[in-house]
Amino acid sequence: MNLVAIVFSVVTIAVHLIVFVVESFLWLKPVVHERLLGKLDSSIDVTVFEQAQILQVLFFNQGFYNLFVALAGIVGFVLYRAGNKQGGIALISYMCAFALGAGLVLAYSTTAYTGAVVQALPPFLALLGFYSARQSK
Repeated sequence: MNLVAIVFSVVTIAVHLIVFVVESFLWLKPVVHERLLGKLDSSIDVTVFEQAQILQVLFFNQGFYNLFVALAGIVGFVLYRAGNKQGGIALISYMCAFALGAGLVLAYSTTAYTGAVVQALPPFLALLGFYSARQSK
């Protein structure tokens, strides 16, 4: 595993852990839901806070989903350090492929392009690092 793969895999893990905290525990803080929902063009007469309340259970669940994605990478690093290099790389690569795919879907399905780049670019670079390391053998 080369430095590019390590650094961007760790960034991918960090992004998903941060999103976990934001979505699962900070969702009803005005700075969070107003930033994430405030740009929506709502044709219904519902305030941003009411939208946040309606979506709270969904985002709580989605936050934990992000936690489990991050845990896949963490367990991958644990396996790698414990000597199971192939298993570790496979798990970290899966996490990165999963995060990259989710970022691409986000870009395709919304206008949250900054979020999509934050979600997709680090795992893409990590996968390039894994590929580069594999090709140099």
